[in-house]
Amino acid sequence: MGSKGSKPRKPTHSQHLPKVGTSTESERLIHEEHQAILDTMGLGNAPSWLKSAFWILGLLMFVGAILGLIYLN
Repeated sequence: MGSKGSKPRKPTHSQHLPKVGTSTESERLIHEEHQAILDTMGLGNAPSWLKSAFWILGLLMFVGAILGLIYLN
């Protein structure tokens, strides 16, 4: 038996993870993967406008590469 002032067994801020296979869990996993990719590229704490500019630039480079392949053939 613990005394009244002892540390509780479970913290009050604990939160259960969603059940496996639910849409909530899928969204959480996708969000964690996106964060891991951005952290790997060094954009983990970058502002949202910089992340958007990075993705737009990448998309433009991808479209340019596809158009270049079509033009060369």
